[in-house]
Amino acid sequence: MDKVRDLVGRPFVARGRHPVTGMDCWGLVREVYRRYGMEVPDFSIAPNAFHAVDMTMRKEAGRTNWVRVEEPKETDAPLVVLMRLHPGLVTHAGVWIGHGRIIHALEGAGVVVSRVGMLKSRIVGYYRYGANN
Repeated sequence: MDKVRDLVGRPFVARGRHPVTGMDCWGLVREVYRRYGMEVPDFSIAPNAFHAVDMTMRKEAGRTNWVRVEEPKETDAPLVVLMRLHPGLVTHAGVWIGHGRIIHALEGAGVVVSRVGMLKSRIVGYYRYGANN
């Protein structure tokens, strides 16, 4: 949590990729991974294009450089967490940072840390990026 604590409260900005001026959920994922010394791919999709977001996130998760993790352990952090905020569609991502917590960026709230239990019904899966294998 120490590596990402200063991100909490930062503003949500659609397609944002900068920790000072604001980030969307994937911008936050990229920043957290950067702080762990890794670079994850970037993609930009209109935030309300829910089907395009779903298709892109599922396609990215299916690539060989991502490994699905069934039951995260504390030593697995950071893990990308794909979530459904709209019925049936993967439209949100965050990062599992251990201790049962996920950091993510929400429109209207900015960067927040949530307990896994609060999001459990929305979580599609946890993924380790290949550079972290």
